[in-house]
Amino acid sequence: MSSARPDTDLVFVVGAPDDPATATAATWATALAAMGVRTDTIAVRTLPGRGGARVAALAARLDAVAPRAVVGAGTAAALAALAARELTTRPPAVVASEHASLVARRRSRVPAVRIGALQARRRYRSADVVIASSHALAAEINAGCGVPASRSLIVPPPVADVVSTEAVRAARAAGTARGLTVVVAGDLSAANDPLRVVAAAGELDRRGIAVELVVRPGGALSETVRRAAVSHGLAIRADDGAWGPSAVVVLGATSAGFGAELVRAAARGVPAVAVSTALGVADAIVPGVTGELAVAGDAVALADAIVAASRLEVAGVDDWLARFAPASSARLLLRAVDLAVAHADAGRAVPA
Repeated sequence: MSSARPDTDLVFVVGAPDDPATATAATWATALAAMGVRTDTIAVRTLPGRGGARVAALAARLDAVAPRAVVGAGTAAALAALAARELTTRPPAVVASEHASLVARRRSRVPAVRIGALQARRRYRSADVVIASSHALAAEINAGCGVPASRSLIVPPPVADVVSTEAVRAARAAGTARGLTVVVAGDLSAANDPLRVVAAAGELDRRGIAVELVVRPGGALSETVRRAAVSHGLAIRADDGAWGPSAVVVLGATSAGFGAELVRAAARGVPAVAVSTALGVADAIVPGVTGELAVAGDAVALADAIVAASRLEVAGVDDWLARFAPASSARLLLRAVDLAVAHADAGRAVPA
């Protein structure tokens, strides 16, 4: 990470390197730099000490920089930024950036995950603005965290590799007559629930549709997914980027803050499927245009949605895709920052 500078406009506070919010912050920072906005990034994990000592170190860094605003990328980083602000001599405006469902995490079996979600529920109302990657998350923040709708805003996440679908769209083989290539969205982790996709592919095979599964190499559930595919008699191969004309990208998660893989599929002219009860995915799919939302997460409902999506020709969606371009997302982030600064200034004003 670069060292902070006295003339920094905006500081991103980030958490773990593998947190998707950290990658989002990096994409924003790059887009903002191209606009002439001076940014810096502070990784909480690189600060000395633990717990309160790290918060104090973060506060000292923010005092040294005196940024116009701070963006906490993801729950842990946002909570650290809010706590550090209380220790600064010149409190900056704080924007909390949320990317995953708080409701789902409050039911997690992992204590740290549950505690973080519960703390966010209590602390987010003290942020000047909370931004969410989807309407579903903004509703959670508004209703569950007590953040007024005027300060719980949606900023479409920057999807760095989104391009014009008209420039890259390959020929489609609509329907199932030539079989289907079912691309499992995301890495093979529990969060993405790839076993639901395998079960749906097995249901398609039982219907007499030839199915090939394509998966990202590696992942905690890699071997489990392979065994499940074998049990269904499915062909499975590693994703090499060549999906073919009969591909459908499928996300099996029943809880999702957004679903960037679904947008990336549309950018390639490939339809996508997600479970409607995942909620946040409704911002990443245009039903009947870029893909379909399965009514439920069971194998039959997902298989039905995959068949319906296979008939789609994803086209004419460049204006929709532009919402997720880094520059467009960064401009909306700046508007949220302006609102946060105005809110912070109003709170510091002393009545005459």
